Order: sequence, then C-alpha cells, then structure tokens
Amino acid sequence: MPLSSDHHDAATAMTRGRRSSNATTIVDILDAAKEEFASSGFDSATVDSICRRAKVSKQLLYYYFGSKAELYSLILKEAAEGTTKFIGCTEYSAFPPETALAKFMQNLFRDYMDRPQIAKMTIDEAQHGFAHVGKGSPLAMVMRKLIDEVLGEIVGRGRANGTFRDNVDPDHLFWIIFSLVTTWFTHFPLVSLVSRTRYDNDMDVAAWCAMSIDFVLAAIANKDC
Repeated sequence: MPLSSDHHDAATAMTRGRRSSNATTIVDILDAAKEEFASSGFDSATVDSICRRAKVSKQLLYYYFGSKAELYSLILKEAAEGTTKFIGCTEYSAFPPETALAKFMQNLFRDYMDRPQIAKMTIDEAQHGFAHVGKGSPLAMVMRKLIDEVLGEIVGRGRANGTFRDNVDPDHLFWIIFSLVTTWFTHFPLVSLVSRTRYDNDMDVAAWCAMSIDFVLAAIANKDC
C-alpha cells in the first residue's frame, strides 16, 4: 500500500527516530487504533484489539509506539495537524460574512467526514478531562486558533456591517457549531433510530449540514436590518 507524503511524514515522525521502520505497518496500526479508540474510548480500547485490527503483534506495536497512551496522544496530535489547514486560510475574507460562515461550517463537516473517528476521540478525551494528553492538548490549541483567527474574523466583519447581531460571541458560536457538527458523527445511531427521516447516505449528511447552517445564520442574524 503506497503512502502519501503526509502519511510518510507522520509515520517517520511517529517512529521517534528509529532507523528501521515499515511505514505501511505504522499506518495500519494508526488506522486500527483510530477505529478502536473511536468505538471503545480510551479506557475500553485494548492493545490486543488494536493489534487484531492491524494484524500485527503486540511486540511490534510497542516497538513503534511504546504504549497505548502514547499511541492515543500521537493520533490526537495528528488530528491537530490536519485541522491546521483552517489556520491562515484566506478564502473566508473574500466572501460576505454569511457566506464565509457557511463555508466555515461546511469545512468542519468535511473535515469530520474525512476523519469521523476524530470527533469521537476528541469528545471522549474531553469527558476524561484531558487525562491522557494533558490540558496542553494540541487539538485544543488548534481549536483556540480557529476561534481567534478564523471564526472571530468572520464574526467581526458580520457585526461591523450589521449582518450579525452586536452580541454574537465567537467563543459561544464556535461551540454551538461544534455541537451541531459533531452530533451527526457521535449520535448517528440515535438520530437514525428516532428520526422518521432515514439518515444513511451522503445526501443526508449534506442535508444535516445545510439545516445546521440555516439554523446558525437565523440565530445570529441582525433582525433590525
């Protein structure tokens, strides 16, 4: 299985400088660990289960990663590095605030669609008070930058031109958006069971995204305009 340059770089970094490594095996372990942590959470996930998914021995996993906690931390670090694509993104400033906000939400949905395990792992770690990665979590720091440097700029422009209410707060808005986005990925079985509408294909994800955008834009719109 050939590796992309991103996967190769991640694999190289994650071997902690060891001279001998099999990059494909490392990626297999990482992919298996993401699935296991997402489905079971850190506490219930086991090295044995990860090894069965990856079809590797425990000795090989420990050779590359040292421990379950180290593997978990590295996956969250990789998630943070993936999310940095939002940081410094210039496309938002080219659009009116409402369009820019819609694109911001679409990008978050797309990011989690590409990496659905990350939403579940992030919530699981937050529920454990960041006990496994510490409160200096790189993913938390990336989210802070998203609020300050991306969403804050969009909200500021919207308040300045009267599109958004004066009291719209980027922090509060981000967590409302985050909740709407992650609900799809973390509570999908419940949504599918309870809802009369069937949610089982990409178009339904797109519909959820569109409904979430409409909801947020209506909630923060300046009704006096």
